[in-house]
Amino acid sequence: MTTRSASQPRKTKSKTALRTFRISSHLISVLESESKNRGISPNALIGYLLYRFDNWDRFAERFDFFSITADVFQALLDQVTDAEIARIAETIGARVAKEAMLFWAKEATVASFIEYLGNRCRYAGYGHFEYAENDHNHTIVIKHKLGPKWSLFLQHSMDQVLRKSLGISGNYEASETSIVIRFTM
Repeated sequence: MTTRSASQPRKTKSKTALRTFRISSHLISVLESESKNRGISPNALIGYLLYRFDNWDRFAERFDFFSITADVFQALLDQVTDAEIARIAETIGARVAKEAMLFWAKEATVASFIEYLGNRCRYAGYGHFEYAENDHNHTIVIKHKLGPKWSLFLQHSMDQVLRKSLGISGNYEASETSIVIRFTM
C-alpha cells in the first residue's frame, strides 16, 4: 500500500551537487531565522524552497495564480449558490486541472492527477492532502477549513477531471470540512 500526504513530498533518490551562490546578508539572516523557527537546517530549508520552485512556483506563474486569504475566499464562496458552484467547478475547475496536468506532466494520467492535486493542496491552499493506493483501489482525502461550498466545488471539479480526462468513475463523500474521493483502476 502506498500512502503520501501533501506535507510529505514524493522523495526521489538523486545525486546531490555542491554549489556556491552569492546571497545578500539580509536573505542569509532571514534564512537562518526561518530555519531556526522551523527546527530545520538552513540547507534543508533551501532544499524545500528549491523543491517548491521546481514543483509549483515556476508553473503557477505561467497559470496566473494569485493569493488571497482564506477568509476572503470563503466569503466569496458564501455569496454563490450551490448550483453556481457546481457549474463553475464542472467547467472552469475541470479545464484548469486538465491543462495543468498536461502542462506539468505532459500527460493526463492517474499519476499526474495525484501529483497535480497534491501540489495544489501543498502549495495553493486546497487543503491537507492524503493519498493511499492499495492494489487498484485509490483513496484521496482533502481536509480543509473553507466550508461546505469548497467541498462541493472540489467534488464537482474532481469528478469532471476523473470522468472526462481519465475515463474513471469516482465515489465521493463530502462534508463541511473534507472530501473523500475513491476510485478503482
